[in-house]
Amino acid sequence: MLLALVAPAAASASERTVIGHSVGERAITAVQVGDPAGSRVALVVGVIHGDERAGLRIVRALKRRAAQDPAALSGTQLWVINTVNPDGLSAHTRKNAHGVDLNRNFPYRWRDDVPHSSGYYPGRRPASEPETRAVMAFVRRIQPDLSVWYHQPWGAVLACRGRPPIAAEYAKLVGMRTSCRGKGLRGTAITWETHVFPASAAFVVEMPPGKISGVSADRQARAALTVAEVH
Repeated sequence: MLLALVAPAAASASERTVIGHSVGERAITAVQVGDPAGSRVALVVGVIHGDERAGLRIVRALKRRAAQDPAALSGTQLWVINTVNPDGLSAHTRKNAHGVDLNRNFPYRWRDDVPHSSGYYPGRRPASEPETRAVMAFVRRIQPDLSVWYHQPWGAVLACRGRPPIAAEYAKLVGMRTSCRGKGLRGTAITWETHVFPASAAFVVEMPPGKISGVSADRQARAALTVAEVH
C-alpha cells in the first residue's frame, strides 16, 4: 500500500531510520521489522513521556520476537520507535527539554490554557516542538493502519466503550481492563492520528506504575504483534 513512500528505509526485514531530532539534538529512531512490502502498516511507540519507561521493555521484547519469527508478520510492515522524547527519557522527566508535554502538543484540539509550570504544558503553539513535528512527518509518510502508544501508570487499555475494537481485543489478549479515562484530552498523538487518517486505529496502553517484569513485557509484545497482523 505504501511501499513507494517507505522504500528507502524499508529495503530489508529490519531497517533503521532517523525520523528527526529532539530539542537536545538526540536522534529519534524508527526500526522497521516484519514484511517491508506488507500492505498493512503498524506503528508501536514505547515512550512519549520520559518518566513512563515500561514501554521500553515492551518494544525490546517486540523486536526480539519479530526477529525470531519474521513469518509472523507476513503482510505487515511494523515500525517501532523506542522513544519520541529522548531528552525526557534521559532526564527521567515527563516533558521534553523545553518543558513541553509532547502528548499535548499535537495540532488537533490543541489548547493553551495550561501554564508552563504544569506537567501538561502544551507548548507555545500547536506542533511547536521538533519531536512532535518529527512524529507528524513520519506518520504522514507511513500512514499507519494501526498505532499503539505505551504510557503509565493508569493500568488500563484506553478503549472507551470498546472503541476502537482492536484496542478492546488487545485488552483481552493481555488480561487488562479497558477505560474511558483520558477521553477528551487535547493535543494528543492518537487523536491527531485518527483525525488525519480517519480509517486508522490508534490507542494507548497504560501500564501500571513502576518496572514491569519480563513476562509482562513479553505478553504485551505478543499482543502488539497479534493486533498488528490482523488489523
